[in-house]
Amino acid sequence: MLSLYKPSDFLRALGNFVKTIRLARNITREALSRQSGVGVTTLARLESTGVCSTENLAKVIVALGSADVLIEALTPPPPASIAQLRAASQAPARKRARRTPQ
Repeated sequence: MLSLYKPSDFLRALGNFVKTIRLARNITREALSRQSGVGVTTLARLESTGVCSTENLAKVIVALGSADVLIEALTPPPPASIAQLRAASQAPARKRARRTPQ
């Protein structure tokens, strides 16, 4: 699927999401650091650039109580028709990369 967003746009939006939720809940970086187990410097970098490890992002999102929002956004929609339901219930075909001639 074609997207007009760059990875940096996504990361920036993720950082803004974390910062917006933290400020809306009136939590300091230091308090969030203690709750999540993620360093204050890492939180600052996450909020400004969106860059951090997946594990640290998960810790912060859970500590903010926003895991349900992210999980819902990442869950695919249910099938809309019987044909889609049947297609989803069939075992997916295995996909492999082509072998390069040696």
